[in-house]
Amino acid sequence: MDRERALSDIAAMMFVLDLCVVLFYSTVRLATTARICDSFDAYLFLASVRQVPPPPWRMPVRSVGLYLLLWAVSVWKDRQGPSGRGRLAVCAVEIGLCVGIEASLDLYYSGVALLALADLVRYVKGDRARAGVMLILVPLYAFGQYEVVSTVPLLSDRIPFSAYLSYYGRTARGILSGAESVMASLNVLLFVSYMILLFTGQKRENARIRRLNEELDRTNARLREYTFELERMTEVRERNRLAREIHDTLGHTLTGIVMGADAASALFDVDPAAAKKGIGTIARTAREGLEDVRRSVRALRPDALERRSLEEALEKLIHDFHLTTSAEIRFQQSAGPLRFAGDEEDTLYRIVQEGMTNAVRHGHATRIDVLLTRRDDLLTVVIRDDGLGCEAPEEGFGLRHMRERLGLLGGSLTYGDRDLDSDDGHRGFFIAVSLPVREREEADGDDPGTDRG
Repeated sequence: MDRERALSDIAAMMFVLDLCVVLFYSTVRLATTARICDSFDAYLFLASVRQVPPPPWRMPVRSVGLYLLLWAVSVWKDRQGPSGRGRLAVCAVEIGLCVGIEASLDLYYSGVALLALADLVRYVKGDRARAGVMLILVPLYAFGQYEVVSTVPLLSDRIPFSAYLSYYGRTARGILSGAESVMASLNVLLFVSYMILLFTGQKRENARIRRLNEELDRTNARLREYTFELERMTEVRERNRLAREIHDTLGHTLTGIVMGADAASALFDVDPAAAKKGIGTIARTAREGLEDVRRSVRALRPDALERRSLEEALEKLIHDFHLTTSAEIRFQQSAGPLRFAGDEEDTLYRIVQEGMTNAVRHGHATRIDVLLTRRDDLLTVVIRDDGLGCEAPEEGFGLRHMRERLGLLGGSLTYGDRDLDSDDGHRGFFIAVSLPVREREEADGDDPGTDRG
């Protein structure tokens, strides 16, 4: 905030200084012309300059008018300036006004180019646009002076400022020449201060933004770690809760069945009717216990599969994972309709979920391919990434849990580093799953939600 205020203060001083310069040249020329006319030295003056000067009022009217217009454009631009092509139009207008002011001063002063340059460099965004502005205004300042332009034949018909100063005494001429030099030097000093403050401030700002981006990347990485860990802990807690619930339900139910069976066995010879009634109670208890188990098993099923098909659930899983991690994930499915038994769908969903999580968490992958193919009743799932890979992977909880799930369904799991001559030139890691699948209609009887035990 202090830097912006300092830049605004320096720009304001440059505007005031250049206005003073414009008024200085206009006033001196107007006053000198009047002095020459009053002293009846016009003939000698015309003989010395060898040309007729323009009307004395033209310089102050044109230069001051154009300068005030330049100031108005600058103020409007800072308050509600346009963007895009409108910015280029504003730059063109300011450069054109700058050229007009220099021309109206008969090229006595080109410092107004530094004012326009400082103003536009702060306003224009982008290195190329700034370079273009500098490429125009710096030569305009360097060569837009009478001493340089007077060497060009087509532009040598202007009356030098020194010709007007020659009509003053030594002291007055020294004061006027000194004032001219001081104002020109002060303008350069303010411009250099402005540019140093602008670019050093931008350098510090860029360094601060870079530090913030690095800190944001670290924070995002920690947040992903926390998210993965929280998900893992949530799964473990839920799994333990369901395990306890199933254990308690089965323990209670089986205990009642055992005790009822023992009682019915003891009464079978003594009181067959009571034994039959006890067997009916045992059957009812068994059915209630089975329903409790089914409810607990259904709770293990991912919520996404309760409301969507397997393919839709995988697409949503991949989309959400991409939004969370920014990893590029390509999902290719050429296995036909993904309609399998409930336990198979649960396993496939969890394997894809675990494979993508491990790719980002352990391999720091930025791109993941999920491929599903099928030949007859054998479904193949390949998850590969462009991460760090692992020459000697240890089978932790995730891989071991995948293998156990697949083992229960007659499937197999392989994993390891990818070959260096892979299609994308990265090593990375891969997980390959082979699973014999059943159509859902054929496997309905094995679904925990059916009546089959």
